[in-house]
Amino acid sequence: MKASAAVMGIILSAALPGLAGAADEGTVYLWIDKDGTPHYQDRPPEGAGTAQEMNLRYRLTDGESIAAATKSRAEARDVAGLREEQQAEDAAADAADRQQVLSEREQGCATARERLAKAESAHRLYRPGPDGQRIYLSDEEIDAARLEARRTVEEWCGE
Repeated sequence: MKASAAVMGIILSAALPGLAGAADEGTVYLWIDKDGTPHYQDRPPEGAGTAQEMNLRYRLTDGESIAAATKSRAEARDVAGLREEQQAEDAAADAADRQQVLSEREQGCATARERLAKAESAHRLYRPGPDGQRIYLSDEEIDAARLEARRTVEEWCGE
C-alpha cells in the first residue's frame, strides 16, 4: 500500500497544476490486479477486469513548452546575472570616482592652506608683473588677498 500511496502522490502532484489549466485532457483509472495491488493509469486496462474512474483529471505534459519555459528561466537568470555584474562595475566605478574627487579635494585643501599660511605670515605680498618684476600690494589689497585665501580654504576644506 505504501507504493500505491506514492504513486497516487505523484499522480496528484502531476495533476494539480493541470487542474488550474484550461480543459482536461484525460481521466485517471484505478484498477486492482489479482494480487490486490492497485494501479493508476490514464486508460482502463484491457482484460484486467473493471477499472474505477477516479474523480481526478490530468493534462498531458507538453515537452516543448517545458523546454521553452526552462530556457526562458535560464535566460532570465543570465540577464539578472549580467545586470548584477553591471551594477557591481558601476558601483566600483562610482567608488573610484568618489576616491578621485576626495583625493583632488584633499590636494586642493592642502594647497589652499599653504597659500593662506603664506598670506597670513608675510609682511609684504606681491604679484608678479609682466616683466617678472614684483608688484607689491597695498594694505587694502593684502587684506583682500588674505580674505580670498580664507574663502578658498573654506571652499576646498569645507571649513
